[in-house]
Amino acid sequence: MKKSKQYVLKIVGCMLLVMVCALIVFTYQDFPARLMAAILGVVITATITVVLLDGQSKKEQTAKRNSKVFEEKLKIYQDFLTTLYDVVKDRKLTEDEKLLLEFKTSLVAMHCKPKNLDSVSAAVRNVISSVCPSDEEKKQKSQGNIPLLESLLGVVEALKIDLYNVDVEKDVNMYDNDLDKMLFSSAIKTNTINNFQKAYVETADEEDAESKDTWAQAIKKWQSQGWEVKALESEDCPLEITRNDGNPGKIDMGFHNGHYYLQAGYEGDGNFSKCLKWDNGGRRQYDLWYEFPALSMDVPQGGFIDKFKSSPELQQYIIKKVNYLIEVIKKEHRTIQWMKAVGEHKDWQIFTWYWSTLACEWQNDEEGKVYMDTMPDDKDSSKVIVKLGNRANNVELLKRTLERIGHADKTSAIDTTDNCYVTIATIDSLVPDTEADANTVAGQLKELIKDITYKNIK
Repeated sequence: MKKSKQYVLKIVGCMLLVMVCALIVFTYQDFPARLMAAILGVVITATITVVLLDGQSKKEQTAKRNSKVFEEKLKIYQDFLTTLYDVVKDRKLTEDEKLLLEFKTSLVAMHCKPKNLDSVSAAVRNVISSVCPSDEEKKQKSQGNIPLLESLLGVVEALKIDLYNVDVEKDVNMYDNDLDKMLFSSAIKTNTINNFQKAYVETADEEDAESKDTWAQAIKKWQSQGWEVKALESEDCPLEITRNDGNPGKIDMGFHNGHYYLQAGYEGDGNFSKCLKWDNGGRRQYDLWYEFPALSMDVPQGGFIDKFKSSPELQQYIIKKVNYLIEVIKKEHRTIQWMKAVGEHKDWQIFTWYWSTLACEWQNDEEGKVYMDTMPDDKDSSKVIVKLGNRANNVELLKRTLERIGHADKTSAIDTTDNCYVTIATIDSLVPDTEADANTVAGQLKELIKDITYKNIK
């Protein structure tokens, strides 16, 4: 009984407390307004919360769906390329293979935008024509066909544009995949690299024979060549090598992303860093190439100078790398001077390639993609040679170009060892890296560009 009375007293006390609070609240005259404000606040808050949660949920669902669609598209596109290879690798196209390819194309069409699908279909036709030509196409082969590699890269480019939803020509990050430059004459590229590496190896051998340069000797040599050197003055920039004669080439070191880096750049030319990356690995950002030297990977920020002074191996690595990069920049600068002196010409693409070569390309329906590659003569350093050819490596097309521009006498000198080209001009060069040198080379190129563009064009 006593416990029951206690519960009753507690309940009555709570009720009295509630009644007192209610009387206090309800005595305020603005209670209705407060009540409405509270209700509206709750409703608005609840509405906003629901909208935000719904939006977030839709975003998450869209992201998951897009991720799954992307993965599925990637699998389908990869399978399509594999199927294309399986179909053409025997250089025959059977009815069953045609059916398989059509089925795989329909799967691509499920995801690919119509515009990109047209590009894919056209590129696939070029691949098939290159590897499995029909009798009629075999007869027309002398008129020139699109090389297999260019056709394959055309398929990849179309699929990439659709997959990543980008314009390859405008996307800086995809600049490495510029097809025109990727398909640059393999013989010219190989010769350029081999000649450059041969010269560099010979120089390195001479240095080794004379004993390796010390750091102080290396700095003195660079300065004697016209370079301004700031070395071991700051941990933030342990090395900086520049010029003050109009050459924007630069070599420097710094600290980024937890490691010390060595980088080189030539302002305004993305091909400078692209070719460095292809030959040396590392990374690039438009006209800058950089690497994280393995010998300094474990050096913490602020500890490079001490490490460098105590490590002969690291010193020799940096010296050899800088010597190499200096030669690259010198070659690049000379070619850039040629390019500036030549200027821009309608319907021509003009660009540097592997630092020593100035490439000039012109497209013509009758003769294909005509190119001129201008470079120092590796047999005579006082001369510059100009090689004329076409990207299709077609002798008949090149003969047609030579005859049209008045150089029929050079048709017998066409070199078909690795590619299809002829040395159309040999220029007596002046002092390298000078305005006179650039104007001499550019003058000859401008005349050839004028002849190729306009002479006897129907």
